[in-house]
Amino acid sequence: MLVSDIMSRDFLYLKPSDPVTKFISMMEMEHVHEVPLLDGKKFRGMVNFESLASKGITDPSRQKLASIVGPKPASLEGGKSLDEAATLLLQTGLRALPVMEKGNVIGLLSITDVVRAAADTRMFKDGVAKLVMSKPETVTLDTDIGSVRVIMRQHNVSRIPVVDEKGDLAGIVTVFDLIQSLKQPKEKMGWFSMAAEMDRVANLPVSIALNKNPVVAKENAKLSDVVGLMTKYKNSGVVITDGKKPIGIVTLKDLLEYFVSGFRKEGIYYQVIGLDEEDEFTLETVDRMIRDVLKKIASVEEVQFFFVHFKKYKSKGLKTKYSVRIRLRTGRDLFTSRSWAWDARDAVGEGLDNLEREVFKERGMIKTKLFKNLKKIKDYRGGA
Repeated sequence: MLVSDIMSRDFLYLKPSDPVTKFISMMEMEHVHEVPLLDGKKFRGMVNFESLASKGITDPSRQKLASIVGPKPASLEGGKSLDEAATLLLQTGLRALPVMEKGNVIGLLSITDVVRAAADTRMFKDGVAKLVMSKPETVTLDTDIGSVRVIMRQHNVSRIPVVDEKGDLAGIVTVFDLIQSLKQPKEKMGWFSMAAEMDRVANLPVSIALNKNPVVAKENAKLSDVVGLMTKYKNSGVVITDGKKPIGIVTLKDLLEYFVSGFRKEGIYYQVIGLDEEDEFTLETVDRMIRDVLKKIASVEEVQFFFVHFKKYKSKGLKTKYSVRIRLRTGRDLFTSRSWAWDARDAVGEGLDNLEREVFKERGMIKTKLFKNLKKIKDYRGGA
């Protein structure tokens, strides 16, 4: 299957001369994270969710999108394979990439397009939600919007299940829900800027932005069916429940990771995403830290894939804060870890420490349970 077979030929786009507010409105209405900027048919770059966080925007109704567009991302050709396209999407950390022909954009390939195509593979028809779901961060109905915003940034997540006093799922809140709850352009920009104040809304309960009808599935749901739910409800995340309790989240990016990890022929599929602009020393240090931990874990577990996602946020004084999300799949389970810090090395170091503790804690629990079972068998036989 080729990119040209699954790309969207009719796609949303904006012009470099459009105001920032037009992109914010498009995100709210269409639930898109990024769109290409086209000058006629000429591709000028992508604007995305992160573009707003990295720029000092004071008046989004006057500032043009041309002022926040970043370097042109990698692009695709229609003749590229699905495997190549999926890998490139994962490497860039973007949700969509332009498809080019003779310098013009002829289509857009999104994670949604790739995952829908993957749903027809044996991998997705046999795989279940438990294989890819992450343990969710949850909040209660009276948690304030300011706290939810901090959780989303620090844990690098865009959706959080909301529970009632019994711990049952009451709904879900996403970045888009929160942006829609903000009425003024300056408030909306406040969401994207770590330094901005949102006094009017920060103390309001998250219940005002609650989606009371989240898309849900069970942990044994086939991944092809999970994709079907996302397609049916035009949603990029499904809450996994046990009874009424939320026990996991499956997102489009989780499904993309799982699909790409299937390309592994031998060894460990290992990838770091979001550190392209760091200096060589930082990259080498992060790589060494990751490989040391992987080597330790691989000595006791079969490691299948390992992904490290970085996100950067500008704060006061233009200082950068890093949030890290780590996902490790072993032959036994999926482990996740999240952390944040002012330095990329500190952020990944803390995340790796948390991950290592979780893996070896779980392994110790299994050994203890096995020992107890063997002891019960021995005692039973001795008393027989």
